[in-house]
Amino acid sequence: MRACALASAFPQCRLYEQGYALENVARRACRTSLLKASCSGQLGAGGADHHTPTTRTGEDNNVVVDLSQSTPKGTTLGLEGKMVLPSERVEQLKEEFGMTADELITALITPASTMARPPISSFKVGAVGIGGSGALYVGCNLEFAKLPLYNSVHAEQFLLVNALHHGEESIEKLAISAAPCGHCRQFFSELDCADRIKFLFFGGSYSLGQLLPMRFKPQDLLDVGSVPLLLKPQDNRVAFTAASLAKIQEWEELGERKLVKAAGEALEECRKSYAPYSLCPAGAAIVTQEGVYAGGYIESAAYNPSMLPLQSAIIDAVIDGMPCYSEVEAAVLVEVASGAVQHRSAMAVQLNAIAPQAQLYTLTVERM
Repeated sequence: MRACALASAFPQCRLYEQGYALENVARRACRTSLLKASCSGQLGAGGADHHTPTTRTGEDNNVVVDLSQSTPKGTTLGLEGKMVLPSERVEQLKEEFGMTADELITALITPASTMARPPISSFKVGAVGIGGSGALYVGCNLEFAKLPLYNSVHAEQFLLVNALHHGEESIEKLAISAAPCGHCRQFFSELDCADRIKFLFFGGSYSLGQLLPMRFKPQDLLDVGSVPLLLKPQDNRVAFTAASLAKIQEWEELGERKLVKAAGEALEECRKSYAPYSLCPAGAAIVTQEGVYAGGYIESAAYNPSMLPLQSAIIDAVIDGMPCYSEVEAAVLVEVASGAVQHRSAMAVQLNAIAPQAQLYTLTVERM
């Protein structure tokens, strides 16, 4: 069923044609505008924007996180509380401090590291990269207490998801506070621009070919050019099943606007998710008092480095300033009915550990 059929099937459910569509377009437009904003405008040195964390603090797995402190005391160059800077601001900083792009992102590693949340290892990792648009993206590592270590998000992965959520289609270079692990080197192999990226760490500059020679690539499982690779626009043609549409209509009638919005955002992320190997796209959205945050499933040719949809949604929330995971009130998972890869059981375990009060809802889609 196509999206436009939703209104005709359920006249009172206007998820696409009215409310949700407008809300979602506005939210995505706000993100895209970050890449075009003027330095003297809403993203000026002291300005605020959709992704400017407030001074909120919170306890996250027994670790207090203050997202307003991304610039260590005693320094004059910092991230200004942001995890993305538009190209104009990047150029301004380069001119102001007399730095090259490589020097700038290297200098910003320490401020990026302060945003990390590693309650298990206490080892903070920061990553700062430049996209093809010239915009700057930040990544930091996230660990989740009481969960297996494979649930962790690496700083380099965070950076890629950050760029993906802002419509970036390539990464030119990134500086990292530690040598990238094999997990992350494999994850970056999914990019169409993989062979062009410069990795900066410990004073050196390296290509992915140098860091991971003779690597397992998407081309080992896929025909060359058969699908767009990671960061390129994806178009998974799926639509809600009748049972899921009925559930959304029920939420509409009950006035559960955040759940309706979460359903729509999770569906959009499912459609945009990167799942060329299993052909099982999925998306997730989490609901907090501050709003709805969403992310999609990202696969790796090596399978294990894949990014689960909940982690991607959490990254979206962290970018926006969510201080602790316990703020999650509910979550909506959208996945293929009877797909070979399913996320509900894993997501339930994850939520139970980081936000046990959160209710998990699963909506299914079918291929169009």
